[in-house]
Amino acid sequence: MRTIFDDVTARSNREEESKGGSKLVPPILWFVMLVFLVGTWSVYRWVLNQPAPEPPPPPVSLEDLRQTSEAFATFNRHVREANWPEAEKMLSKAALERLTKEGKTLRESILGDRKEDRVVEAASTPSGERTPELVRQDCVYKFPDGQFKIIPLMLIKEEERLVIDRWAYDEPVDPRKQKKSS
Repeated sequence: MRTIFDDVTARSNREEESKGGSKLVPPILWFVMLVFLVGTWSVYRWVLNQPAPEPPPPPVSLEDLRQTSEAFATFNRHVREANWPEAEKMLSKAALERLTKEGKTLRESILGDRKEDRVVEAASTPSGERTPELVRQDCVYKFPDGQFKIIPLMLIKEEERLVIDRWAYDEPVDPRKQKKSS
């Protein structure tokens, strides 16, 4: 003998089968969830183990004492090591044109009558001055015989890099006029 409850259960079973439900859907959904969790965990571990990106370099500025000191130190190191081609790469276009016009090398122009002597020490002195367009720094070059020569170097910003524009006591040049002539 059948009860009303058996009829309701049989009817609900028939309705579920007629809806087209599949027994594969739950296992597929579990599989998708596991793939998602494993993928997320893998990406998290990969990102965690990657090195941090290098910060961008600071913008080139004549006001930055570290940048200007580094530029003078690099130029002086090239002079001390007699690496004149590298020192010439640190010159402005106007300075290179003046060298060509004078028909001198950088070594002849900077060291003058001591051009044949080796520079044993090249360093910046505490004296110098700063303007928004120019940084002047006195540099001392010491020779093997103990004598030295003090040369003022002028640093400017040209094409987003710091370059040596002038040396020695040249006639003063107004940087604003120099920019107009370039």
